[in-house]
Amino acid sequence: MARTQRALKATILVTGVIILSKVFGFARDMMLANYFGTGLANDAYVSAYSLFYLPVLLFNSCISATLIPLYVQERDRHSLGRANRFASNTLNLFALAALIIAALFYALARPLVRVVYVGFDPEKADLTVKLVRVMLLSLVFNVTSIGVASLLNAAEKYIAAQLTGFPLSLCVMIACVCFSERFGIAAVSWGVFAANLLQLLILIPFLRGWFRYSPTLDFSDKRFHRLVALAGPAMLSMGISELNHMIDHALASGLNPGDISAMSYAYRLITFLLGVLMVPLTTVMFSKMSRLAAARDRKGILETLRRCILVIALTALPIVAIAVVLRLDVIKFAYMRGRFDIHSARVTSGILMCYVVGVPAFGLRDFLNRVFHALQDTKTPFRVSCLVVALNIALNLILRRLMGANGLALATSIAGTCGMVALLWRLKKRFGRLGLLRVLPELLKIAVATLVCAAVCAVLDRAMAPAVGTGRVFMRLALCAGASLAAYVGCCLLLRVKTLRTFAAQLLRRRG
Repeated sequence: MARTQRALKATILVTGVIILSKVFGFARDMMLANYFGTGLANDAYVSAYSLFYLPVLLFNSCISATLIPLYVQERDRHSLGRANRFASNTLNLFALAALIIAALFYALARPLVRVVYVGFDPEKADLTVKLVRVMLLSLVFNVTSIGVASLLNAAEKYIAAQLTGFPLSLCVMIACVCFSERFGIAAVSWGVFAANLLQLLILIPFLRGWFRYSPTLDFSDKRFHRLVALAGPAMLSMGISELNHMIDHALASGLNPGDISAMSYAYRLITFLLGVLMVPLTTVMFSKMSRLAAARDRKGILETLRRCILVIALTALPIVAIAVVLRLDVIKFAYMRGRFDIHSARVTSGILMCYVVGVPAFGLRDFLNRVFHALQDTKTPFRVSCLVVALNIALNLILRRLMGANGLALATSIAGTCGMVALLWRLKKRFGRLGLLRVLPELLKIAVATLVCAAVCAVLDRAMAPAVGTGRVFMRLALCAGASLAAYVGCCLLLRVKTLRTFAAQLLRRRG
């Protein structure tokens, strides 16, 4: 019970920090939309950031999926000093790898842009090359901060690890306000560079007192070899969402001008939902899963899995229902000001609807990936991820012709859902049974309550007049969403949804 309460406390605190970070992220995205809208400059910036983020994504997936379980294992089975020496060597080797990859990407930036974004005209391609080269200068700092954040999570210092979201928002906003008039979108790329440096500087003080850095560079470390063996498959399996998103951007380069920007704005809202609803849960539970896996506690792993499925369903489904119904208002409130006009809002809202239906599957899939990684099995998520990427590409080619940018987003959601189902099936093959029939009645009750929530939201949306202006749109959103969520909670209480009652009781005990 005490461990459960500590996990709940950690989840609540991490959620609070993430929400605050995402609020800053929203302010950053609003400012980008205000200054650059969905024009050529923002298309080039979004495309450049996607290319820069590709190696970041691979390193992040590699480090976060493998360093935590191996570090915890070294610490628990041997000593803190031995674990810290292993971690120091790992950080140094990854920093060296990041330096080499940054140099290669810098030299090959122009052909990469031409290959990936084949629909770009010469002006947009040249600007994209310029922006991505600026960002690549900070890759070493970014990769090192990923490693440090993973160590902080392994030490259960979850809040410190979540502080890295603030520098990016702050630096991009300063770049927009103070330097965009003179330097244009290039100022934002330099803001990304400054943010990556600042992220590392923020995290380092939290290592004092428990982590001792060693300036070693040992390529023969067998523990690092084990990490690399596990990390290879993990790189794709953990980064599947971002990889599919980059594929969407590449295929959207030949569509209407501004479609890449619209897809980016919509996807940022999806990452906000995943960050607020899923990241706190998966961050805390991954460390717990690693301990359970090290102790070979099969019963504890399955119980944690079932509980997480219910919590994800309870929190994600009503949000998805409301976002689908009020998608245009969501985009108006988030972005419609300055150069982001009503046309941009309508295009982005359609893409948002196609992305948001996949949020529950994205969240559960990411958690299932972490379950396998906690078991030190990265091959299964890798195989599933390969199938997801192939399916996403096939669906992209079909739905792009039928629905344009909306089809690209819908393909990602369908492929993500199939990946989630495949991971559940593989986990069932591993354990024999997952006990999901135990939670099926609860899931059906949550589904019924979600339908009631969607119906109430649709009725209110039709009854209320369309709103113009940030304040009026916010009031309309608050009234419709608030009443819909109240109906959802009331229906859950009426149907005796135990997950809601348990969560509410734990919150009340925490306050007491």
